[in-house]
Amino acid sequence: MMPPVTVVVPRMLAVLARDERRIDVEADTVRNALEALFTRHPELRVHVFAEDGEMREHVRCFHNDRPVESPADWERVPAAGDTVTILQAVSGGTGR
Repeated sequence: MMPPVTVVVPRMLAVLARDERRIDVEADTVRNALEALFTRHPELRVHVFAEDGEMREHVRCFHNDRPVESPADWERVPAAGDTVTILQAVSGGTGR
């Protein structure tokens, strides 16, 4: 049995997840936690990953408080109750 993990999505993407920001999934790796999220809400994938399979430039992922950056990070084994957080950077100017 895989441990329950909570995936947290940014407010801007929650509309694609039926306004859920915290989604419980079962996963044996950080990567599989996101895959379980995308199985439930497939429309989120294009906002997190680019066509080449890499994370989009302005998106970051964290396992608990640790950044997920290297291939080894994606294979971390979460414990029950861990959190995988997706963050989107918001940028822009003042419009002047």
